[in-house]
Amino acid sequence: MGALAGIRVLELGSGVGPEYCGKLLAGLGADVIKVEPAEGDSLRYAGPFPGDERHPERSGLFLHLNTGKRSIVADDAGRDGLLAQADVVVLSGRPSALAAARLVPADLRRRFPRLVVTSVTTFGLSGPYAEYLGGELVAYALGGYMLLTGPPDRPPIKSYGHLVEYQSGAHGALGTLAALRAREVTGEGQVVDVSAMEAATFMIGGVQQGAHFYGRIARRAGTRLLGVPAEQPYPSTIRPCRDGHVHCHSNNRHYDLLGTLIGHPRLLAPDLLARMTGHADEIDAILDEWLADKDREDIVRQAQEMRLPFTEVRAPSEVLADPHLHEREAFVTVEHPVAGAVTLPAMPMRMSTTPPKVTRAPMLGEHDGEGWLADAGSGSLTAAVPTKARAAGGPKPLSGIRAVDFTNAVAGPIASFILADLGADVIKVEGPTARHRNAAGLAPLAEGGEDVPWDRVAFFNELNHGKRGVTIDVTKPRGRELFLNLVANADVVVQNFSPRALDNMRLHYDDIRAANPAIVMVSMPAFGLSGPYRDRASYGPGIDAMSGLAHLTGYADGAPMKPGNFFCDQQAGALAAYSCLAALRHRDLTGEGQHVELAMIEGELQLLADAYLDYQWNGRDRLRAGNDLGDRAPHDAYRCAGEDEWIAIAVEDEAQWSALCRVVGQPSLVADPRFAGPGQRTEDREDLRSIIETWTSQRSHYEAQATLQSAGVPAGAALNCLELLSDPHVVARRGFEYVQLPNSGLTPYPRVAFTLSETPIPIVGAGPAFGGANRDVFAGLVGLTDDEIDELVALGVTPREPAGGH
Repeated sequence: MGALAGIRVLELGSGVGPEYCGKLLAGLGADVIKVEPAEGDSLRYAGPFPGDERHPERSGLFLHLNTGKRSIVADDAGRDGLLAQADVVVLSGRPSALAAARLVPADLRRRFPRLVVTSVTTFGLSGPYAEYLGGELVAYALGGYMLLTGPPDRPPIKSYGHLVEYQSGAHGALGTLAALRAREVTGEGQVVDVSAMEAATFMIGGVQQGAHFYGRIARRAGTRLLGVPAEQPYPSTIRPCRDGHVHCHSNNRHYDLLGTLIGHPRLLAPDLLARMTGHADEIDAILDEWLADKDREDIVRQAQEMRLPFTEVRAPSEVLADPHLHEREAFVTVEHPVAGAVTLPAMPMRMSTTPPKVTRAPMLGEHDGEGWLADAGSGSLTAAVPTKARAAGGPKPLSGIRAVDFTNAVAGPIASFILADLGADVIKVEGPTARHRNAAGLAPLAEGGEDVPWDRVAFFNELNHGKRGVTIDVTKPRGRELFLNLVANADVVVQNFSPRALDNMRLHYDDIRAANPAIVMVSMPAFGLSGPYRDRASYGPGIDAMSGLAHLTGYADGAPMKPGNFFCDQQAGALAAYSCLAALRHRDLTGEGQHVELAMIEGELQLLADAYLDYQWNGRDRLRAGNDLGDRAPHDAYRCAGEDEWIAIAVEDEAQWSALCRVVGQPSLVADPRFAGPGQRTEDREDLRSIIETWTSQRSHYEAQATLQSAGVPAGAALNCLELLSDPHVVARRGFEYVQLPNSGLTPYPRVAFTLSETPIPIVGAGPAFGGANRDVFAGLVGLTDDEIDELVALGVTPREPAGGH
């Protein structure tokens, strides 16, 4: 049985976000009934299709996003009967559309008090933009991500596919489990309000702090990492080689390894090592010369042997053929009665006790007349032994849960700060060299503040807000013993060290389980704990390269790109937190802990299933296409009056095209054969750009947005990180919450992309000081005396200051 067995979900929403939310719930065992209109869900017509022949039972995107569900076509009466038995309903649609369908979330809560109502939309259920027309491009622009993506000398672009909408679906599933857990305390359901715009804001990766503190606006930088000081390590970029492209990344602890790999003395020069990002052009030139006569596989092999996290940029066909993914069974083949054998990404998480499943998507109305058996029970844990959540009786879903954060970099800390936001007591364990004494990227020192630079690293504090911090050198026997004593008093361990590092520390799952048999351990390796790439190192951008995302992102006449800032990390963090909540539910029912493994690359495979299916069915390796989207046009960013100011316009049908023509003062364009249908408009995109920009270039992006939305045209201003902080919709919905950072002042952190109506989850607390909770945790939780704690300090097991040198 899956971890979510017994939970009944009614899926009434349509689109990538809500359907991915339902897919994740179904994959872990929930019984998801999809209610479709008579003509079928809209994604049944999204493609790709085998042989490009349109058929509602052969749409690749539908077949991927609806695995494990049942399908019925039901009228209002049938729908209401199912709602009365459901634990969860998943909705989509603007507030007015929900009202017209008699699906107002607040009304559903009154009619069905135990129901969790999860709404996944572009802008959420409230705020100035709640009635705006949206979609991926519009959310990508308004959420701040578009101005971080693409080459700096061309119009901004979005990444390939539906990144923001997938992220909103992951947050929808996460928020749903949080609300179900809260129901075990309160006895009541609530509204989970998910916004794709906030999913984009969640992903922007700390650049808003530079805007807040210094007025610094991060701009798109091609394939380079954004918004970092000149003193940061470099490279983090995609460069050409003899047979394609590679993603080149520095070792963020040993800056000199790049010079050792290439054998170029300039890369070992002290002035360059002190300001690597400040010498990015020079480093790129040296890299390009070295890479020019080498192949991807050889380059990556040499770099990885030196612990430099280089990776290959791969096309979808190469991903499907990858031996590592084959050995790990990262793709599964399901048999569909109409579509035949369909090979899809497996569920992104592996769970040792309750393994997820991928079963085929349903045919339209295949389960008509079916429902839930009256005596089947619901997802309630009421019959189980009292859970810690009920015993604690706290105001947040994870009140009473303790998690040990044994992570570094980005993805792992994100997973654990989500747990902290949901109410868990998260204890972050850092080693002696976890922080640099002279780190870059600091928040400013407030007047009269204590100058402890390693506690003012802006991005670290964002990634670790709400946690308590302890220091333990787990490589020492006493440190390892102390760490395991801490684990014995915890419910969850989150770790993202490489398998090689865990080998050295002797802290694999078996070691953790020996200390606490009921523990839920979440591991987040880049490529998994097994397989040929087990010991490969990578950060999120390197995984963007290996998944096919970088190959597919960019202009048709340009090089591979990547999402403007961290994406893979945020996606993995949300999926890991979701998996953790599912594992905790199973433990509450059975007392069993388990090991959850979320390989970051397998989380990202989810987002590219349509490209993989297009290759399988049609032998077509999709290519970069800028902002073009085959069946919708115009679908692009257009220049506005201000400096680097743009408006994203995403026309969905001919009615919206006619409205756009009227708005720009060119109603005759409707009959112009150059623009007859989306295909022709895409073909003549440059002529169309000139016409549209004649109008947009005379207006600010906000003015263009308001005018177009009033006319019924989906459009959104491409906001920079400074504008985001004062955007009326972001402010109204508290998309950023301000936290008091010691010695620096109020600091904006993006919150998760959902709100909970009955058990709010505000961000509480800044990031931890280095070792700031040592004495409290070691005495109050582990039970050490003051003398024992002092002895550990003297032995270097629990240092009070970091030993990192850079």
